[in-house]
Amino acid sequence: MSEPVSWLPIRRGWQALSSDGAVVGRIGAVRGEPTKDIFNGIVVRANSAPPRYIPSEYLSEIVSGRVTLKLTSEELEAIPPEKKRPLAPSVSLSEFLRRFGLR
Repeated sequence: MSEPVSWLPIRRGWQALSSDGAVVGRIGAVRGEPTKDIFNGIVVRANSAPPRYIPSEYLSEIVSGRVTLKLTSEELEAIPPEKKRPLAPSVSLSEFLRRFGLR
């Protein structure tokens, strides 16, 4: 059996398990600020479902390669999908430098 670890080693692709032990998806992202040791939560991606943000207080165990949630599969499905963040506009390097007075 693996030993519990902190949130810092969590990586994309780790398994996400429901409270009843079912694999409900994979970690798609980790939300937090490692330099300040602030952990906000994770984004779980299931094969056919949209990604869902899970706040850190709903995680029960973190071991190498997997995160177990305090939620059942049904409770996870009831969480609204994570909203897509808007993409930054595409700017050329020369335009970027010009805007910031570097050229």
